[in-house]
Amino acid sequence: MSSVKDIEVEFRHMRIGYPALYEIHDHFDRLRQSRRAAMEDPRGTKTEASCISIFWKSHAGKTTVLNWYVETRFPGPRSEEWPDMIDPELRVVVVTLDSGTNYLGFVKQLLKAFGCPFYLKGSRPWELLDRLHLYIAGKKTELIIFDETNNLRMRKATDDDATNMHNALRGIAKKQGCPIVLVGTEEAKERVFSDTQISSISLQLPLEPLKVNDPLFTEYCATLGLKLVEHGLFPKRSNFVQGYCIPCLHAASGGLRGRVSRLVERAADYARIEGADRVEIRHLEKATDSYAIPNGFVDINPFRVARISEEEARRRLLVDRAVSKAAAAKPPRKRANSDRDETSGC
Repeated sequence: MSSVKDIEVEFRHMRIGYPALYEIHDHFDRLRQSRRAAMEDPRGTKTEASCISIFWKSHAGKTTVLNWYVETRFPGPRSEEWPDMIDPELRVVVVTLDSGTNYLGFVKQLLKAFGCPFYLKGSRPWELLDRLHLYIAGKKTELIIFDETNNLRMRKATDDDATNMHNALRGIAKKQGCPIVLVGTEEAKERVFSDTQISSISLQLPLEPLKVNDPLFTEYCATLGLKLVEHGLFPKRSNFVQGYCIPCLHAASGGLRGRVSRLVERAADYARIEGADRVEIRHLEKATDSYAIPNGFVDINPFRVARISEEEARRRLLVDRAVSKAAAAKPPRKRANSDRDETSGC
């Protein structure tokens, strides 16, 4: 086995905490606590559960938020038979939805996440849904997290798939009293929230892009440079706060931490190919061409603009210095007829 650490693998396991991330995890914990309190409540009326929605821009760091929560609340190896099952007791269930998920696929993926060995059997969604509710009630599930909700096939609010999936989500929260978390891109928000009953019980957790002068942005970039060494990817620390690096990283990422990490990951690939001992600004410039611009995060390469501007400023400075030096070395001009004037006697 090679001793060289894989860049992609190590980046998926990098963890850099920040206040908003911890707040989201606290929200998850409070939902679970409310669920436990509701299940212990002796009163007959069921408590309708709440919903949290995280609809962020692409590559903003949504999956990392979820993975970190799972790792800290349910550490340890996963089941080889059911690797997607994060908690054997099914207190928290995470469902990563497949592309083009229709209503039947939605219910089957839920059953699979609960470890149902017969999740592929059956073609009547309402029967599968009843089986799902038995799992939720029997396992006393505290939270169900739906990731990649942008993959739900909801063409419009009135089509059958959309109506049935909206009803299924409401049923989990209302009929079973189990809180849900909906995670996806901004495109999913309009589709999921076309059902006003879901939007009315949902606490939306937006992610505001960091400003270029925010110390949290600088801190994240600086820490990322240290993480490259900590994870054994490069022997020397990468300095992402030098020169024009911070404003250019901000421009290329829109101030989103997840995009900064993806950009640096791509730059790390270029540095590894080159045999460099750390990631340099020139690698970030190449990564912007191949990652940030094609994804539409930025139209022009800010690193290239800054580099050319800096090179031009340096060239002008050298020219000015050369002119000044030449002027200082030139002998003083003699005044015409100065000696003659001193000896003339008129």
